[in-house]
Amino acid sequence: MKHSNLPIPPSWAEHDQNIKPYLWSHRVLNLTSRGISIGLFLSFLVSGRFLLWQQKAMDLSLPEALRWFIYFAALGMVWEIVGLPLSLSHHWVERAHGLSRQTYSAWFLDRLKGYGVGGVIGILVTYLLYWSVQWGGEFWWLWTALGFISLTVVLAQLAPVLLIPLFFKLKPMENQTLRQRLLDLSSRFGVTVQEVYQLGMGEKTEKGNAAFVGLGKTKRILIGDTLYEKFPLEEVEAVFAHELGHQVHKDLVKGICLSSGILLTLFFITEYLCTEWVFPTFQTNATEPFGLVIFLVTFSICSLPTGVLQNIFSRSRERKADRFAMEKLNSGEALASALERLTLQNRGLFCPHSLIEFLTYSHPAPWRRITGLRS
Repeated sequence: MKHSNLPIPPSWAEHDQNIKPYLWSHRVLNLTSRGISIGLFLSFLVSGRFLLWQQKAMDLSLPEALRWFIYFAALGMVWEIVGLPLSLSHHWVERAHGLSRQTYSAWFLDRLKGYGVGGVIGILVTYLLYWSVQWGGEFWWLWTALGFISLTVVLAQLAPVLLIPLFFKLKPMENQTLRQRLLDLSSRFGVTVQEVYQLGMGEKTEKGNAAFVGLGKTKRILIGDTLYEKFPLEEVEAVFAHELGHQVHKDLVKGICLSSGILLTLFFITEYLCTEWVFPTFQTNATEPFGLVIFLVTFSICSLPTGVLQNIFSRSRERKADRFAMEKLNSGEALASALERLTLQNRGLFCPHSLIEFLTYSHPAPWRRITGLRS
């Protein structure tokens, strides 16, 4: 992309040029991971291993729901083992470019925690699939989709009180001046928050972030220590005002509603396609674990275009949150300056290719946001 066509300073163009090796390293690893995953799936499909492993699991003298879990857990373990070297390579790239402070042992410990969380969620999802198929009849897909939606809401509530503290130190904000300013700003716009928490990101990364997380009584303000320790107070407040805009506009609830509608639609379409063509082709059905593997793969393929729709929605909400912060603080300069610092700090692109931005970015490109705020 030619930066000369955009209203940006030369320092941004220089930054974008300098971080290309970092970005391309991750892109190559992501493409390699997807290629290996597709190749592994095809090898299991062609060789009949999916059916062979299903038969072995079903021959076990255990409750049927547990046999289903063993089947899916075994497949997940294979995919994880095969992909582990590439995940480790992503961490190496972060360390090589000075963004990660984690040792390899600390990284692996987080990985083990992730396996524990994933295992619990995997058990819930497996039993949801099993009971939906066994008792849901022809509308099993509807009960499964509703179960996934409910699980999403529960996880959103548990994230700030259970999930995030597993990976990051979370404690009340020590900077009382900043804490009071953020609480006062929340109160000013009718958003009730019990406490402001500092998120201990600095032990693991150089990247900065801030967010509102949780639903209802679990709602929390999280400010990364890599943000509030390095940014001027006005800029931290401006970043928070942006996040506050999401709360005032109820963007989390709207996002869950949109995702729920898309999920229900996709489950309906996938169930129709599988019943009419896919299941007969592979001589299976939704009452078998292998049939659900085929269903979920078909679902993933059908969901590819919806990612673009969700990104369009997300970008529109981000623009409104920027506008909210600018109007309520009577200036866009503090937020613009903070976004510029964050882009530099997090090794983000100021000016991604417009097509890539349209297809994959959940936020407008930094150059659009910053120049818009300053104009």
